[in-house]
Amino acid sequence: MRAWYEPLELDLHGLDTIEASSQTLLALYEFKNDEYNDTMDIIVGIGTGALRLTVEEILDKEGYRYSYLNNRAVIRVYK
Repeated sequence: MRAWYEPLELDLHGLDTIEASSQTLLALYEFKNDEYNDTMDIIVGIGTGALRLTVEEILDKEGYRYSYLNNRAVIRVYK
């Protein structure tokens, strides 16, 4: 039986693309080493799409699979 755990979520609202890149890479490192979570949600919002594109580029480069939730405002990342 699995113990209760806190789902991983990263909210990038209000960050510029440089800050978002740094936070995303740090969160992905923690996600990779997390033995309890198989998914992580990254909230990019709708806005101009700059954060979404930045995160997509990082995920593609790092080899993560992902899908979109909430009208592409959230990116769900899979191990």
